[in-house]
Amino acid sequence: MSGFFIVKRLFAIFLFSAAVALLVHLIGDLNRVKTLKTDLAEIESVRYGLLDADQWVSKISAIVERRVSEFELTAENRPRIKKAVEQVLETMLVEIERYLRQRNLSGGGTWMDQLQGVLQQGVQDLLIDFRKLRKKIPQYADAVVEQLGKPAAKEEIKTQVLGLLRQSADSTFARTDRARLEAVFVRQGCVDSTACSAKLETRIEAARLPMLQQLAGLAALVAGLFLVCLSGSARVAKDTDLTVGSRRGRGGFDSFKLLLLTGAILILLVGGLLTPMIEIDARIGELRLEFLGEPLVFTNQVLYFQSKSIFDVVRILAETGAADMLLVAVLITLFSVIFPALKLIATYVYFYDVRQARGSGWVGFFALRSGKWSMADVLVIAIFMAYIGFDGLVASQLGSLGRVGEGVDLLTTNGTSLEPGFYLFLSFVLASLLLSAMLEKEFA
Repeated sequence: MSGFFIVKRLFAIFLFSAAVALLVHLIGDLNRVKTLKTDLAEIESVRYGLLDADQWVSKISAIVERRVSEFELTAENRPRIKKAVEQVLETMLVEIERYLRQRNLSGGGTWMDQLQGVLQQGVQDLLIDFRKLRKKIPQYADAVVEQLGKPAAKEEIKTQVLGLLRQSADSTFARTDRARLEAVFVRQGCVDSTACSAKLETRIEAARLPMLQQLAGLAALVAGLFLVCLSGSARVAKDTDLTVGSRRGRGGFDSFKLLLLTGAILILLVGGLLTPMIEIDARIGELRLEFLGEPLVFTNQVLYFQSKSIFDVVRILAETGAADMLLVAVLITLFSVIFPALKLIATYVYFYDVRQARGSGWVGFFALRSGKWSMADVLVIAIFMAYIGFDGLVASQLGSLGRVGEGVDLLTTNGTSLEPGFYLFLSFVLASLLLSAMLEKEFA
């Protein structure tokens, strides 16, 4: 056994060990980032923004307070304000007179009631002259306008308007349940949405490049392992044994290579199953409308967010308890876990010719030909097509939402993307195809 042969095998073991360690670290990092993204989506959810009456009251109240505080009575705006006050006073007098007359002269009741009403109306006409009151409306309007310019009146107006806003919101809309939001604050050590969003965005952005480097490193390690195992052959005996129980192929494919390559394929499979595969993120980037001449703005309103691995999807489907969902969960488990596991087992059975099973049609199919018809391949294509479908659907619906009409500016964001889990699972499919081709070349 040459020194080069030993060094190459030690290097192959090093590549495999490094790939295992990197996989464990990558799975942990990807799932931590998934938790951060999920928490960020909860903080920025539309439930606590556009759909939260408290947010509308807060934003409108700020504008009202600012406009009332900035109000100044000047020679230019005084005539316009006085005219508006006069119209209000005129309307009030008309309504008061109509109400009193209707109450006094309303029909029904006995003749005594009608007589009493006529007498009450007569006394009222003697005591209250609405025509004289109307003539004094300009004087009353001047007094009201004069009071509007005083600080005490401004504060009273703000108090009354803001109280009316709060009362209307409480009587019209249900209060938003913020229990999940408060749980995120506790988990992330934050006190408010703004600070928490900034903190999570910083952590997510900081983890993005290291995760990509780890993903590329894992792919490079597995590819390097395949290259080491395929680069030349071990010294093979002149009389190549391909009889029953043979553990070496024509090209020197032996048990050591089989162990490392199937282990590398298993690494890719585990990574593909335990890490997020697809992320769907639909949000309103910015909603801007005018209120009292000032912009009222909502930003980063998350409409829908999901980041799931295959196991997450299976668990959610199983928890529903519905028969059709359970069927889908079973099929996903069968095609993404059981079928690949059977393929790896069949590879060992075929290689070692356990109980002369190399000639079995089932063993040969799973070990050599299942890669061409593997349902794992179909699952990869299904996930990719689902991504395209979700991306197109979300983009279409957000595009329709963006055409809301004049006076409102709406910017939508489609963040649907394929995640590292998809690429790991795709790599598993390709690597298993390569291993099947190697076996077929060596033993078929």
